[in-house]
Amino acid sequence: MNTHLKDNTISQEHWHQANRNLMAKTIAELIHEELLKPTVTSEDQDGFTVFTLETGFENIVYHFRGQERMMDYWHIDKKSIVKTENGQEQPFLDVAAFFMEMQAVFDLDPYTIARYTEELLHTLYCDALILTKGVMASQDLAAADYQTVEHNMTGHPWVIVNKSRLGFSPRDLKTFAPEAEENLKVIWLASHTSRSEFQSLNHINREEFYRSEIGDVLYHAFQQKLINEGKNVEDYHFIPVHPWQWEHKLQIHFAGDIASGLLIKLGEGEDTYSPQQSIRTLFNADHPEKRYLKTAVSILSTGNIRGLSPKQMKIAPSITDWVKGLIKDDAYLEEKGTIFLGEEASIAYLHPQYGAIANVPYQYNEFLGALWRESAENYLTEDEQMVTMASLLYVDDNGIPLVQAFAEKAGMSIKEWITNYLDAYLTPLLHIYYTHSLCVTPHGENIMVVLKNGVPQRIVIKDFVDDIVLTTEAREKLPAHLADGLIQSSNKENIPLFILLGVFDAFFRYLSNVLHTYSDFKEETFWTLVHHCIENYKEENAHLQERYEKYDLYVPAFKRFYINSLRLKNNGYSENKAFAIPRKDGALPNPLHQIANKNSVAAV
Repeated sequence: MNTHLKDNTISQEHWHQANRNLMAKTIAELIHEELLKPTVTSEDQDGFTVFTLETGFENIVYHFRGQERMMDYWHIDKKSIVKTENGQEQPFLDVAAFFMEMQAVFDLDPYTIARYTEELLHTLYCDALILTKGVMASQDLAAADYQTVEHNMTGHPWVIVNKSRLGFSPRDLKTFAPEAEENLKVIWLASHTSRSEFQSLNHINREEFYRSEIGDVLYHAFQQKLINEGKNVEDYHFIPVHPWQWEHKLQIHFAGDIASGLLIKLGEGEDTYSPQQSIRTLFNADHPEKRYLKTAVSILSTGNIRGLSPKQMKIAPSITDWVKGLIKDDAYLEEKGTIFLGEEASIAYLHPQYGAIANVPYQYNEFLGALWRESAENYLTEDEQMVTMASLLYVDDNGIPLVQAFAEKAGMSIKEWITNYLDAYLTPLLHIYYTHSLCVTPHGENIMVVLKNGVPQRIVIKDFVDDIVLTTEAREKLPAHLADGLIQSSNKENIPLFILLGVFDAFFRYLSNVLHTYSDFKEETFWTLVHHCIENYKEENAHLQERYEKYDLYVPAFKRFYINSLRLKNNGYSENKAFAIPRKDGALPNPLHQIANKNSVAAV
């Protein structure tokens, strides 16, 4: 049964289950990142490899079994994980205790292990709450609306501490976490133009924009409040803020500006918003056609503190304008129906003291701002359904993947469904990269899949402004005023890591495992379909042959991404000046290379 988080009571059963689930994920990801190196003990009769893992204590040993997958990944049988202490099997698993037991092995200093334990305990708490709420059956989720699917996700598949949310209390989780399925209203502030800067697409009139977002009646009321306080309306912008941010950050950090009237609380907005997976992005539940609203929520979540960068806010609409200008006459993307959700307006407020500190850690400049992104609802037809691509990794308590449920709904085989999905998702990404030289961040939470009767039709790409990376070719087309705001690819090998890492390792690694493990759809078959999809695109666009060779998707290996090791190694909790970026190093076997070589050998 699926219910809202009415209270925060966690049973022993759910706590133990959350620990077991996270232990399996921890083992799989740390083996993948070469931090855990268990010993192979044997092969069992079911075809599983049996492992022994020694800890930093001679009397504590773990045993488990797993099945090897491509890209140095192991599917860990979570039921098989056993901890023995002094030869005695322990009744339950404790992930935080596991990291303590591995402290010497991982060479973790006391501060790092304490901070990581804090993130683990918060994540486990949230995981247990989700189990308490209940896991929806995949068949039911396949028929659900966009927001229901969004609120039933369980977090980043790669990051172990994917729901740490440091700063949120249990009450905050019950109110503001997406899985709580509670709506909220934002608080509107008036910000003096000497401190804040509003940006928008050229065709947007600021007053009309604010009227559309706030509503005519409330907009007039806000203006009147400024007039009543003796202020000139033209001297102020309006900024919507998350209620948590107002309560926990803004009232103290901006007390001086509030006292002097540079920042004025106007009141609560009328529209209700639904928190998305990223927490700080809000969907307008009353008016779905209105823009998504991205706000600063300065909690530590998935590796970074989730404020809003003034530098990014300043150029977001301009980047939207530039990218949409590049693709506006692209017949291929138009045929595919690919949608780029534009970031249409933004505002940032600079803190008078933190903003004056040279090389201040990034989070101190990111307390106050807002970003408005156009709504995907305006691109959908009545008979279309949209889901976050992250949902394709969903498996219910009966071991039924959501992908399988979608295929059944569509009345087609999983092979047919995946073929349609790859055509809708992967081919536009190939085209964006090879034709326009752009790299967006195409992971599950940044992509929505549009379905019709359960069949993938096209994709929606969001949040491309923050994470866009440029190859040399794209840099040559970039307007000078945007040159400092975008990331230039540091990929000296000319390998399209944007696809190999961002698609293959960050998403297909999990999707292929879900299908192989739960739907008896072999991963080799999955990767063969990926290979065919890429080759079909290359055949249709033979004029790009030079770029296929320069940016070769079929390299034997590509760099690993050490996303969890970011926290566990190299002073992972030091006060970073910049947004933390995981290390890329080592070599990961490329499934495409393996499949292509196998096919060529078979052909001979």
